Amino acid sequence: MSDKQKACVGIGSVQRLGTEAAWLGQCALLVTGRTALRRAGTTDLLIQLLGEAGVEVAVFDEVPPEPDVGTVDRARERLRQAGSDLVVEAGGGSALDVGKAAAALAKVEAPTAEYHEGRDLPADGLPHIAVPTTAGSGAEATPNSVLIDAGRTLKKSIRGAGLLPDVCVVDAALTVSCPPALTAASGMDALSQAIESYLSVHASAASERMSLRAVALIVPNLPIAYARGNDLAAREGMCEGSYKAGVALAAARLGAVHGIAHPLGLFYELPHGVVCAALLPHVLRRNRDAVVEKYAHLSDAMGADPVEKVEELLSELSLPGMIGPYPDADQERAIMDYAIPTGSSRANPVPVNEDFVRGILRAVCKSL
Repeated sequence: MSDKQKACVGIGSVQRLGTEAAWLGQCALLVTGRTALRRAGTTDLLIQLLGEAGVEVAVFDEVPPEPDVGTVDRARERLRQAGSDLVVEAGGGSALDVGKAAAALAKVEAPTAEYHEGRDLPADGLPHIAVPTTAGSGAEATPNSVLIDAGRTLKKSIRGAGLLPDVCVVDAALTVSCPPALTAASGMDALSQAIESYLSVHASAASERMSLRAVALIVPNLPIAYARGNDLAAREGMCEGSYKAGVALAAARLGAVHGIAHPLGLFYELPHGVVCAALLPHVLRRNRDAVVEKYAHLSDAMGADPVEKVEELLSELSLPGMIGPYPDADQERAIMDYAIPTGSSRANPVPVNEDFVRGILRAVCKSL
């Protein structure tokens, strides 16, 4: 976490949203997904809290499960129309990523696609507040936004200091309405991030402590949150674990799971967390001999052999171990070309080359 960010964490912390927002702006654009938050009553609650603090609210509730650069452009246009001087992004990782990007790019004219292609993000955007309603992406703690450019058939992160929320509000009570399937997928994304940031070649002593704490929180609490969604203690453990994993990955990057998951999720049209969950045990097997000491510490944190524990979680959470048919030669080439050079893959403790990627694909894709 940067010194720039203020974190409000704990049950009831959402009540501080209005006060925090009023310090940052007078008119907020509330960025959410299409229906889940409104059905849960969360959208109305956030509007009420902002209004009680004297903050006007405009709403952009058009974020799809897998957002693209065009979604960000529409949010930026809504910002300009409303005259907002603050963004509040609320929901799962997709809504947070769109809100973060819209805030960071609010003062420039170039389309989001140019920044997705590599143009440097501006240093000066709008202030923004992240309010996660799932425990998974850790996007509330990271200076990046994961987006799709459909024109280039590419899913990747844009990065820059302006993407880190000025404030994050992490209240487990907001995650109680998260359905079991989403709880499972987002939770396994968080676990993947905690494990990969720990094993990353860029990890430091501080990030390693954060990663292991996240693992120790997520492993016991995820099955409970999945089976009993109204268990606030489990939900709070998941929120803390997800947040800590986000802080750790922001410092240390990730690994081959995330390097390979982005193109596979795009190709198979599967939720990111589902793909990460399927990949995780196989990547762990590949990495094990290169990180023997860390693997032992990971075993302690998980209470079992990491590969065996992840496979047990997949069964317990009704998540698939296979994700689809093996790609054809052109598709395999496209996956390789994306996965191998990514920053995530470069942070993996074992070099990610064609043999590595092909081995993982064979493990999670059915032969034709």
